[in-house]
Amino acid sequence: MGNYKYMTLEDNHNHFCIYCGAKLDPGQHFCSQCGKEVYHDPEPQRVHMPSKYEEEVDKIEQEYELKQRRATELVEKLFDPSHMSYQKFTATIRKSNGMFDNQLTVARKMIELDDGENAIVEKEIENKIVTLNAFIDKMEDLINELVIQLSSNKEDDDDINALFKDMDDLIDSVKDY
Repeated sequence: MGNYKYMTLEDNHNHFCIYCGAKLDPGQHFCSQCGKEVYHDPEPQRVHMPSKYEEEVDKIEQEYELKQRRATELVEKLFDPSHMSYQKFTATIRKSNGMFDNQLTVARKMIELDDGENAIVEKEIENKIVTLNAFIDKMEDLINELVIQLSSNKEDDDDINALFKDMDDLIDSVKDY
């Protein structure tokens, strides 16, 4: 490099060599007359602007993980692994985790597309956030039902069965969506 001077087409409005005056074509790297290098500014790098939704989705993920871990702990405390309720609860939690993870992945891919100027993308991200929060709400309901079960040794399974149905309905609605 040293004292070697570059010329750019952008600097020369008429697209002529600044050394010898020969006409230059766009994209030409060397002057065809004198052989001096024509410098081209590199393409500007597109800087990723963080989406306003990234932090919110990160918090939702953390909250869900805490709740599903708490639900799993309660199931393990309440039921023997050979008990049918244990198997049903753990299967429901696993199914919920799978669907949550799927929706989380889709939300993150949408966030990558969010440039802050596309209302359709933003609306779809907001819809995914509502769905992710619905999983958190159902996991919270499950935790509450398990705590009630733990504290009362209640034999009535109607509340638990209704909760299973609600969780299955949520998972099915997400699958259909």
